Amino acid sequence: MPPPRNIERLALSLLCGAGLLGLAWLALQAIGWFGVGLLGLFVLFVAVRFELEGNLPVGPQMTPDLYASQFRKHGPEHATDRAEQRTLFARQLSAARLAAGFGSLLTVIGFGFFFMLEFGR
Repeated sequence: MPPPRNIERLALSLLCGAGLLGLAWLALQAIGWFGVGLLGLFVLFVAVRFELEGNLPVGPQMTPDLYASQFRKHGPEHATDRAEQRTLFARQLSAARLAAGFGSLLTVIGFGFFFMLEFGR
């Protein structure tokens, strides 16, 4: 499947941003600004994990054989296949960075208002 074009990417970014704002509103209604900050931390964690690990399996399920197979499968590919994989990963990485920006913004706003309202009296 080819990566989305610029207009599709913008529409998907707006749709994801609107969905995240909806979740932030629900978190605000449920547990206040602290919930918005926690949602931001969760989004930021997932985005940074994807950016650092390339969405490969990690943790106890990552055996040495599985880890080695992740690198072997890209070794004998043709140069055009590797270029396609790099382009696809670059697109996914830009989406992860956008999500990290949204997560950072929600974290700062949520915890900022929480601490301002809680300790600013």
